[in-house]
Amino acid sequence: MADFWVIGPIAWDRVLDVPRLPPSGGFVQAGGVRGRPGGAGANTAIALASTGAGVHMAGYVGDDEPGARLLAVLAASGVDTRFVHVRGAHTSEVVILVEPSGERTIIGVHPDLLHTVPVPASQVRAGDVVYFAAWHDAFLPAMTGLIACGAIVATVPPPLLAASLPASYVIGSEDQYGGHDPGGRVCAAARALRAVVVTKGAAGVVVHDRDGSAAYPAEPVTAVDTTGAGDAFAAGFLYQVAAGRTPGEAAAAGIAWAAAAVRARASIPPPWSAVRHSTPVHRHKRL
Repeated sequence: MADFWVIGPIAWDRVLDVPRLPPSGGFVQAGGVRGRPGGAGANTAIALASTGAGVHMAGYVGDDEPGARLLAVLAASGVDTRFVHVRGAHTSEVVILVEPSGERTIIGVHPDLLHTVPVPASQVRAGDVVYFAAWHDAFLPAMTGLIACGAIVATVPPPLLAASLPASYVIGSEDQYGGHDPGGRVCAAARALRAVVVTKGAAGVVVHDRDGSAAYPAEPVTAVDTTGAGDAFAAGFLYQVAAGRTPGEAAAAGIAWAAAAVRARASIPPPWSAVRHSTPVHRHKRL
């Protein structure tokens, strides 16, 4: 099995349960405040490590107590933290408002410094999977070199998705694509791209690849907290891709893992062992 390299945010999440989002100038009473590990990069890395694969994390934390706590959580989960840099600034922190429906709204607290983190491209071997869990234009040169050396490169959507993007897979929500789905058009003209994946929440997932486009339904589930669902989907998709599965099989695993994630009050997805035996063969519809 290939190793996984995750470049992305590592954050401390402060979660507030609210009855609804307040209007401008309004007030709501939070039902509780709790802290927990999070960040899209850390969530995905820890999920992948639960499969038993080798996982390396590149990111940063601050020289503070939350940073030390997050490094300990990553290491205890089996993630290689040698490429996590300790900065003098604060560890990333977000406030998450969770509504009764499970939907969440995220508010960043400190400036993002991820673009200052070097990508350990020289450590990556051909066939390894490298996932950029956040987008920065500064990553483009490393992505180009990684594709050239034979790595499988996946990323969240850039602000403008182009056929020339040096990536094998683009994985993101419809909102991350700017509210529209350009995947079919881009994939048809792409050189490196194998698939563009668009998650649509309860409406399921659309996978655009070189054979066309296919829609996969979501699993019916009662959500309690949707934080980390996209990270769980990415972990499931990439784990199956690394094992040589088709984009459709990878989408099925991602959907199952995301469904398990929204049932838990956590940012980090549940371990793969809680998902793998329940992964269904998803029916799909060609578009």
